[in-house]
Amino acid sequence: MKGIAQFRRDRLTLGLAFLLPFLTLLIFGFAIRLESKDIPLIVQDFDRINLSSSYIERLYATNQFVPKQWSGGNPVRDAIDRGIAKAAVVIPPQFSLDI
Repeated sequence: MKGIAQFRRDRLTLGLAFLLPFLTLLIFGFAIRLESKDIPLIVQDFDRINLSSSYIERLYATNQFVPKQWSGGNPVRDAIDRGIAKAAVVIPPQFSLDI
């Protein structure tokens, strides 16, 4: 009861009690984005069948990944170690049979 009476007397406290949480909600709602975009991705496809190719196309169609090419002994490990890619997808040899 005493708190409600204080709110009625002090209009500034009442305004701040509602305005500050609302402003915080706006800041967190519009200023902070947790969505990841343009992640450099390397794909190592051991299956090389139409199914694995369409899977790779669907990965890049999300517009969250950017395709990166790298050749060498172990392209996935080397590309991530050198900072060329941030993520990797390895498609095993019998991917289409397992699906």
